[in-house]
Amino acid sequence: MSSDPEPRIVWVTPHDTETVRTVFPLPLPGTERINFEISLTDTVPGPIEEERFLKAFKDALTYYPHSSGRLRTKGHDWTIGHGKRGVPVAFVETDEPFNHYEYLEAPPARMIDTCVGDISGASEPEWDEPLMRVKMTYCRTTNETTLGWSSCHMLGDGEFVYQFIYAVSQYYQGKKPAFGTPTWEKYRTAPPPELNDNPSTADFIDRFLPHLKVLYPMDEWMGMVGGVMGSTSQVDIMFTAQHIEQFRAVADTHPGRKGTKSSAQDALSAYVITTLNRVLPTPITKVSSMLSYRGIANPKTLGPDEWRIPGWHAVGNAIFQAFTDRMTLDEASSIGSIALAIRQSLKDTRNYEHVKRIVAVSEPIWEQQSKEAKEHKFWSDDGTFVINSMPKVVLKNFHFGYGPERTRCVLYGAFAGYARFFQAPPSQHPDGTWDSNEGAMVMFVRVPTVVKDKFVTMIAEDLLSAAFPRNLLWREKQAQERAAAQGKAKL
Repeated sequence: MSSDPEPRIVWVTPHDTETVRTVFPLPLPGTERINFEISLTDTVPGPIEEERFLKAFKDALTYYPHSSGRLRTKGHDWTIGHGKRGVPVAFVETDEPFNHYEYLEAPPARMIDTCVGDISGASEPEWDEPLMRVKMTYCRTTNETTLGWSSCHMLGDGEFVYQFIYAVSQYYQGKKPAFGTPTWEKYRTAPPPELNDNPSTADFIDRFLPHLKVLYPMDEWMGMVGGVMGSTSQVDIMFTAQHIEQFRAVADTHPGRKGTKSSAQDALSAYVITTLNRVLPTPITKVSSMLSYRGIANPKTLGPDEWRIPGWHAVGNAIFQAFTDRMTLDEASSIGSIALAIRQSLKDTRNYEHVKRIVAVSEPIWEQQSKEAKEHKFWSDDGTFVINSMPKVVLKNFHFGYGPERTRCVLYGAFAGYARFFQAPPSQHPDGTWDSNEGAMVMFVRVPTVVKDKFVTMIAEDLLSAAFPRNLLWREKQAQERAAAQGKAKL
């Protein structure tokens, strides 16, 4: 049990600037009404100066002032309003070390003060629940500081959280933010009108937005979440750069690649899925990728009143999902087939008209969801696997001047059939030396508890075997031959 003292709380508000005075109230369209948190821990090898941090944090809140706001609901209208007290920063000193790896399975309560939760009070004008919380824990025995961050999804997606924390770290070092001035078009621009052309809206939802087809009453949804969490266990595995290159080499043997190379994230995801399919009662035969549509080029022919895709600096949730076609069981046993299917599912995701249609169709569904106090399933029981992969997000940038070599960041949150991949943090050996783990990736996923040990054992046997590359290639060859034979049989 932790004997940490009660934290000391300092409330931080933005500077009084024109931007801060005019940003509120910030309207929340349907796709911004996501009442989940994004949480992470950031551990650096030394103390962080309190006053210097508070100044940097105040500067970052001024850059992203909506982070200091409060949810306000009036009927079906949702906004982020001015928060008089700003954001709480909790300070704790302890002698109890933070075991960085022991707490991978869930956001550690010792290190993170969770935000949001029950928003039923948001209709009251004096409701004062912050949408962001920060906790700084300094361990005297190890001379390390862990920053715990919790941010409500209404403030923005993972890209926003990355930009915000990076800005705090940059301000702390006396530097300017690495990203340009934030923009607010995701909140303030009306969504594009729905175009009822072919394919029909219903067909479009079936193909591109199947997770939004059914909305569940909140009590029923919470019961389903509890059931899934109670019957599954989390698995956390780090794959080295060498492992990932081996997966890519296997994926590239698929004849459908036609000389093109698979990506690291596609090949790694495909390996994990083929291994899961050796133990799951319902095999994975469809894959969904979480994507950002920030920065996609807008056509030069757009008129001044036409909807535009938000730029890289846009605050908010600019995310959607891309789905593969349903695969056969033999295709779902092949790393190459899965990696190719994932890549093919992304072919339209950088296309303006496709993204416009996605936003046009999904926005009213999200709006309906909040009006009816319902929720959709972000997981699947039908053999669909969701990938939330951020291979290019450099979490080690949150180093507050200590450098990336010993800065360890962990993103939290996994679910059944929902895997999170991110760059592996550096690791410390018993002799005190460090490994940068360059090119390595960490995977979080929840699997049925009854198959967890078998799944972990299979991966361990693969990764630790001297014959691993040869065995993997043999399994891949068998799967490709079966899939090819099945394809010929259908002709």
